[in-house]
Amino acid sequence: MEDKENRLAEEQEIKENGIETEKQKTRREKVSFKDLLSLFWTFFKIGLFTFGGGYAMLPMIEKEIVEKKGWMQESIVSDMVAVAEATPGPIAVNMATFVGYQRGGFWGSFFSTLGLIIPSFIIILIISLCLALVEGNVWVQSAFKGIRAGVVALVVNAGIKMTKQVPKMFVTILVTVIAFALATLTKIDVVFIIIAGGLFGVIYQSIVAKRLAKAKGEVEK
Repeated sequence: MEDKENRLAEEQEIKENGIETEKQKTRREKVSFKDLLSLFWTFFKIGLFTFGGGYAMLPMIEKEIVEKKGWMQESIVSDMVAVAEATPGPIAVNMATFVGYQRGGFWGSFFSTLGLIIPSFIIILIISLCLALVEGNVWVQSAFKGIRAGVVALVVNAGIKMTKQVPKMFVTILVTVIAFALATLTKIDVVFIIIAGGLFGVIYQSIVAKRLAKAKGEVEK
């Protein structure tokens, strides 16, 4: 319990200061084989029992690394989701790589990513060999319909959880509404929407920081 609290405190320090302490770097560099196996097994379970692609995996990833393992804070996971979406590759694989690197450097990211993709590779390989035999089976088709419905619920759940982490301000609500409208009503690639949102956030926070600094300077005078 104490170790979990220490890890969360370290993550909060990174969140607030934007830099790692020497202690955090040392812990990552001295990762043990047991830690690597833990990363591998955690993401292996996520890859094995989650259907519907990357977004459907997000609730399970968050539950494992935040609630069960205490590896990261929920707010940091939300930031990582945004980064994972804006970078090339499947979002779940990017998340596994980021989490693994945070916990164990290069080998942590390697084992996390490997654990996530192995189940999918094996399952797809088996399905590709057997699909022709069961493609017209009414039970198989019914199962796929049920899985699709469950996937929608998982994606919606992930969206709700991420929304709760967004600061409740007029600006953030406005950006969310505009981004949603652009994603659903236009053909603009979602990556460009995310990048635009990030640029807007940087510009907006810079303006706010300058105003606060100016106000503080006037008060001190």
